[in-house]
Amino acid sequence: MTTSRPFISLEHVTLRLGDTYIFEDMEWEIFSDQHWAIIGPNGSGKSILADALCRKVIIAQGRISFFFDSDGNRSRSYLNQGDVVSISPDTLRELLMQHAGYHQARWQSFEGQDAPTVSELLSGKSIEHRSPYEVTPLKTDDAVYQQRREVAIELLDIEYLLPRKIVHVSHGESRKVLIARALMQAPKLLILDDPFCGLDNTSREVLKDTIELVLAAGQFQIVLVTSREEEILQGITNLLCVDEKRIVEKGPKDQVLQTDFVRSLFADKNMHIQASKTSVSEFIFPSPPPSKKTIGNSLVKMSKTSVSYGDVTVLENIDWTMRSGQHWAVLGHNGAGKTTLLSMILADNPQAYANDILLFDKKRGSGESIWAIKQHIGWVSPELQIYYQRGMTCYQAVCSGFFDTIGLYKSCSEEQYACATAWMHSLEIDSLASRTFSGVSAGEQRLVLLARALVKHPALLVLDEPCQGLDTEHRRHIIGLLDQLCQKTAVSMIYVTHHFDEMPDAISHVLQLECGRIRHIGTRKDILG
Repeated sequence: MTTSRPFISLEHVTLRLGDTYIFEDMEWEIFSDQHWAIIGPNGSGKSILADALCRKVIIAQGRISFFFDSDGNRSRSYLNQGDVVSISPDTLRELLMQHAGYHQARWQSFEGQDAPTVSELLSGKSIEHRSPYEVTPLKTDDAVYQQRREVAIELLDIEYLLPRKIVHVSHGESRKVLIARALMQAPKLLILDDPFCGLDNTSREVLKDTIELVLAAGQFQIVLVTSREEEILQGITNLLCVDEKRIVEKGPKDQVLQTDFVRSLFADKNMHIQASKTSVSEFIFPSPPPSKKTIGNSLVKMSKTSVSYGDVTVLENIDWTMRSGQHWAVLGHNGAGKTTLLSMILADNPQAYANDILLFDKKRGSGESIWAIKQHIGWVSPELQIYYQRGMTCYQAVCSGFFDTIGLYKSCSEEQYACATAWMHSLEIDSLASRTFSGVSAGEQRLVLLARALVKHPALLVLDEPCQGLDTEHRRHIIGLLDQLCQKTAVSMIYVTHHFDEMPDAISHVLQLECGRIRHIGTRKDILG
């Protein structure tokens, strides 16, 4: 029987973030037989605390001790390379920014040529950041990496991704690749920050089973960061609850789950999220300017649309028409082609010119510029959130929506500034105006990007997993807001999600993709019942 011993100890720790002191005089001890989950609402400080375990946050007071060496009684305050591996939204952002400097790059044939394939990323040389021409031995034998790689690939079912460039895989698939890469490193501590974010139902269950196997094997410790109760796995032994940058509860999982804080946090766990929309406030939306052009009845029309990259067909023979006043849900597994379908509508994918596609009754390639198309479209997605400039204020981010740029490079008119202010007021995010976009929570960032999408009063609103990574309160807030938006304005909506309980009531039609083809298409009632 393994004896429990100290693994990580935080003694009277206070963290500093800019000029602000947080988690003041914090005490937390992790033992070698424990796996923890950090839970709390958006903006509570979960990810900051996880970063502190990686020594990525300034420690203003106290000490973090790591008992990682073979002599378990001796501690150190520093980390060696590979001791702690963290998979988080920032990890994905860094990976994509390294190989694709702008969000449309994945659709350009000339971009990503130098990007590694998934197979190359899952190699010892890549993990140890070695040059392809370096001949010195790896710190870990290549045969060991190969054995770990085979296990990780099988566990996560990603063999089909190996030949693909990393910039050409979907958001959810990228996350699975990063987790496989982490498993290959066999760290002392693996931190998984929102690991199920962006995954379809099947992929979530596969990943849950994989993590449960890792927990049961006890080869390394895991700290899980989540806002959803269903993601607290069976193998998690302890919970740490945070709120407003402080620890409010900690202890054995079964005990902490019964506390008032956790019961309040997960109050709607057995309730369809729609049932609580009555608590969402009544929104008053700004009116479009008198000069706003009206759009015809047809918003999107695709005829036999197909998209291929080399030998890989991503979309095949898509026939689909979306009319003004309709609100479509686009469903499908990771890699089904949803994001590629959206790229054809958003004027990001040059293969649109090789297909029979009409947007707003105008054929692609008939002389309409991509900016003229984008003027009618508002867009929110996790990828947009990844590529947004870190030093920009939330108000500047909203104003950038007038120009469809990821960053504000032009001055707005007084009317545009007034419109941006009105939308931020309408969405109840006035208080965020002067704060940096990177300094607000994921839920607040999503509302800022929604305001950015709406400032143009678009005819079509495209939302790619708008509730991804959000807690119950923020999900309810956004879904209620979208229902009112569809009811009170002339906007039509395309909504992508992997969670049926996050689908607004306003959704009238469903398009379900499977392996690049249409599996189901029709009214919501006919498809989902």
